[in-house]
Amino acid sequence: MNRLLITDVDNTLLDWQSLWFVTFSAMARRALDISGVDPCRFYAECSAIHQRYGTSEYAFVLAELPCLRELYGNDVIKVMQPAIDDYRVARRRNLALYPDVLRTLQNLKRVGVTTAAFTESKAFYTNYRFRRLGLDGMIDYLYSPPDHTVPYDLAMLRKYDPSDYDLKWTVHRFTPEGELKPNPHILLSIVTELGFAKENAVYLGDNKLKDVYMAQQAGVLDVYAAYGAAQHRTEQYELLKKVTHWTPEMVARERDALKPDAIKPTYTLTRSFAEIEPIVMDRL
Repeated sequence: MNRLLITDVDNTLLDWQSLWFVTFSAMARRALDISGVDPCRFYAECSAIHQRYGTSEYAFVLAELPCLRELYGNDVIKVMQPAIDDYRVARRRNLALYPDVLRTLQNLKRVGVTTAAFTESKAFYTNYRFRRLGLDGMIDYLYSPPDHTVPYDLAMLRKYDPSDYDLKWTVHRFTPEGELKPNPHILLSIVTELGFAKENAVYLGDNKLKDVYMAQQAGVLDVYAAYGAAQHRTEQYELLKKVTHWTPEMVARERDALKPDAIKPTYTLTRSFAEIEPIVMDRL
């Protein structure tokens, strides 16, 4: 069956915004309790570091905060270990796929549909989520940016064999460094690289600008994951804006894209990921 489904990951396969909110909030709350630093300074410095590395999920953010380094010097990680532990506990409790994701992927795989994921999230965290959520092998290909450089020897920090951090069945390929969605050229290159015509591909994502508009510009059938976008909560979004790696220009561009009728999806999934199945099946 000559069909290809390319799906976004965050807020399309899982509720990334809620996951980020509970994990970052748990870490920040404990870090502020321990240090007593001014919250406004804390969040502003988090934002600066996130923008430096191009991600809101920089694993070593506490170690590089000037406000904490002034207090603890090279002992930041040691002093902040309870905050790191709180982050990990919150992640274990809240990391989950949306309902029906695995079942739908199994159904598509059973009839020979090729699946790929295309995300802006960096390689390490995307890889981690794929392994922990059972997506390794359920999705055939993963396209993500490579990881940012870090001023630490990861081999010394990791507890397990290096092979334990690799995907076993999903093929992980990297998008060009510094390139962000919406990039129709990358989307078309993925379709071509996997041996498909764009007429036989479907693209699914929760963001009208980064996903729907991109697919439309590429000439690939677009599907809007409204069930993912609808779950974004004001409290979560406000905290994300405080510490985000997004530039003001990126925020303004997305705000304009969310104006009524600015971007009209071809198909919209209102309840769950499972609604993608008949769209893919009817593609040919």
